[in-house]
Amino acid sequence: MERRLAAIFALDMVGYSRLMEGDEADTLSRQKTHRSELIDPAIANHHGRVVKGTGDGLLAEFASAVDAVECAAEIQRAMPEREKDSPKERRIIFRVGINVGDIVAEDGDIYGDGVNVAARIESLADPGDVYISGSAFSQVKNKVALGFEDLGPHGVKNIDEPVQVYRVLLDPAAVGLVPGKPRKRRKKIPVELLAAAAVILVLGGGFAIRDFVMRDTTRQDARATRASALENLTETEDPRRIAVLYFDPRSPQEEVPYLAAGLTEALINELSKVSALEVTSRNGSALFRGAVVPTDSIGRTLQVGTLVDGTVALSEDQVRVEVSLLRASTGEAFRRQQLVRPRAEVFELQDELAQQVALFLREMLGEELEVIERQAGAENVQAWELVQRARAQSDLAAELADGGNETAWERTAAADSMLALAEEIAPEWVEPTVRRGWLAFERSRWAGVSDPDDAERWIDQGMNHAQIALQLEPESAGALELKGKLEYWRWILDLDQDPQVAGRLFDQAEADLRQAIAINPDQAGAWDFLSHLLLNKDQVAEAKMAASR
Repeated sequence: MERRLAAIFALDMVGYSRLMEGDEADTLSRQKTHRSELIDPAIANHHGRVVKGTGDGLLAEFASAVDAVECAAEIQRAMPEREKDSPKERRIIFRVGINVGDIVAEDGDIYGDGVNVAARIESLADPGDVYISGSAFSQVKNKVALGFEDLGPHGVKNIDEPVQVYRVLLDPAAVGLVPGKPRKRRKKIPVELLAAAAVILVLGGGFAIRDFVMRDTTRQDARATRASALENLTETEDPRRIAVLYFDPRSPQEEVPYLAAGLTEALINELSKVSALEVTSRNGSALFRGAVVPTDSIGRTLQVGTLVDGTVALSEDQVRVEVSLLRASTGEAFRRQQLVRPRAEVFELQDELAQQVALFLREMLGEELEVIERQAGAENVQAWELVQRARAQSDLAAELADGGNETAWERTAAADSMLALAEEIAPEWVEPTVRRGWLAFERSRWAGVSDPDDAERWIDQGMNHAQIALQLEPESAGALELKGKLEYWRWILDLDQDPQVAGRLFDQAEADLRQAIAINPDQAGAWDFLSHLLLNKDQVAEAKMAASR
């Protein structure tokens, strides 16, 4: 085992699952060609080393941050030309994250905080972009023929301090530029920073359907002994640190991937409420979606000791789920169980799945985990399935990440139509309404400063959805988060010229975001926007605290 400082380079293909579903052979062939003709040679020419491939991407290390950043720029500049003959919806696009940090090298692999930060930064990057950490920026500024854009601090899971993030400006005309540093209130902040926050909103802002609680047991001495033993474990040995991997769809029906994703994300939401556990977010799990990666590598990258994995199949209107609890370090299955339910009982299946995983964890941890029954909400299977389909469409639209892309607009419109139908079917369920507000927020972001009238129209639509949702459920943390984000986005765009009106809007945004996290302290998207808002009040210390939540 060797500990050293290195520049870590994480590359990922955007929309890998969608491309594989469309034409697996073509996607794999083009990816192989890009690796052999462009990516691997570029890494070698810049004195780097490919540590491992992850199916849809790779992890590499460099001794020099300058080499790592120049390599990433070379790859990203070459890709549009290489993919120009492919249909827009079939083009392979990469995102890259680079960090300079301490790593642990062992048996050819690398892991540690330095790797974790690089992977997190990569997940923030827009398609076709390169994002780097502040530590990388400090080593390359004034040393490379590139410009940079300061995107501000971002909270990174398992890292105490927020990480400063910069976007590499690939346009040769931007050489030497470093725009976008945080500014004082009433001055516009770069729209790309809000774009990064919007990625967090779309990719990481799920709704909790149920809550978990811990129930005390009478075996206090045994629990104390086990707790003492657990405290001495490393992060990748600690079974309380858990990642729920996306369940693998194993049937040809088009609805199975949506069902698998919905069950996976519901389980992530549920386990996240258990105070005794540390559960990786949906973003972390998405890094390995559709990829074949050794469990120990997943464990080291996400810094978890336990993995929940599974498959979903649909046969004769029966949903069959196989769930496994794995030790990340060895891949050994601690427990495995198959659950079968009629498709019409998908909510009961969610409950049963959560109970089964809780049972496995109880056996592994020696603690009792009790699942509170699903709260009042979705009771209509058809509405629930529509929301899962809409979610998939909006995720695909976000991957395209270009407001001018007709396919992105079409997918967003399709998602909105599905959610509107879900509202009609289940009028008392708040989730479809809030998700429609999210789509309006995304459309307003696409319009941005280039078309303020259009942006204002979408903000107003989003606010309407937020107000309706709060009428249905006044204590909805998701609806309050949506409302606060829309208010803050309106303030960022300077749509209200009257300073008093703008000031009240700013204050209301802060109040709504604070209320959202008071109701649900795990409302990550609200914490993220509150952090940025507090920077505009020059409350840097509190902003850093919010960013680290």
